[in-house]
Amino acid sequence: MSAGAKIEIERASAGDIPALARVWHDAWHAGHAHLDPEIATGRPFAFFEARMGSAIDRMAVARVDGEIVGFSGWEGDGIGQVFVLPAWHGRGVAAPLLRAAEDALKEQGHALIWLQCRIGNGRARAFYEKHGWYVAREVEADIGTVAGREPIKVWQMEKRFAG
Repeated sequence: MSAGAKIEIERASAGDIPALARVWHDAWHAGHAHLDPEIATGRPFAFFEARMGSAIDRMAVARVDGEIVGFSGWEGDGIGQVFVLPAWHGRGVAAPLLRAAEDALKEQGHALIWLQCRIGNGRARAFYEKHGWYVAREVEADIGTVAGREPIKVWQMEKRFAG
């Protein structure tokens, strides 16, 4: 981050979709393609762009100098996405995005929340554990591609709010 650059967290809007799709595509491929190379071939940019708008009202974005560098999304009692552009990894963007999603779920009255982390993505798991999450179990899940859904194994992680 450049000197004096400030991370701003705000709710996403429809005008953010192209930038959000770029973040999702680039960050997913950087963190997951090596774990699932065959699945990665079925997840081009257009795949992410076509799906981005469906959850725009349940997303927070991180901006630095007006540029979207990351986002988080939630639904029900779970967090579905926390993605940051690879150039911004390790620069303090992910934590406030995770907190924004957690706060939204807490405000909705959820005492226990969950997310799924791809088994093998140790960097993400360590990040979540640093922020109070724990692995509750390993589960089978599936992930979308242009050809349909593909099975994967994930760590089901949970966090309980005090109080």
